[in-house]
Amino acid sequence: MTETPSIIQQKTWRRSLIYSIQWHEEAIRDLRKIDRQKQKKIIARIKDYLSKEPLGLGKPLKGIFKGLYRYRYGSYRVIYAIDRESIVILILRVAERKNVYENPVLTPAIKHDH
Repeated sequence: MTETPSIIQQKTWRRSLIYSIQWHEEAIRDLRKIDRQKQKKIIARIKDYLSKEPLGLGKPLKGIFKGLYRYRYGSYRVIYAIDRESIVILILRVAERKNVYENPVLTPAIKHDH
């Protein structure tokens, strides 16, 4: 008989997953509009934190953005999709809050997590 992992083991396993990061071309364009110091901090924050806990750190969006998440870093917002099967985070937009929801990039290439 196969044993099911305990809840503690399951949580530890989930925490040890590190999602790979993919950047949509629109997010890359967004980054280029931000000064170099802030770019580096945002990228480091995504790599060091968001890649390890995209569901816990991000907030699920609603309405036309349902299935996407947002991560807040100061006045900036990172809009992203999560593909749990492939263990990938697709960064769609990076911009200040007032601009980030303009020209939304919605991609059918990734399965959004509801």
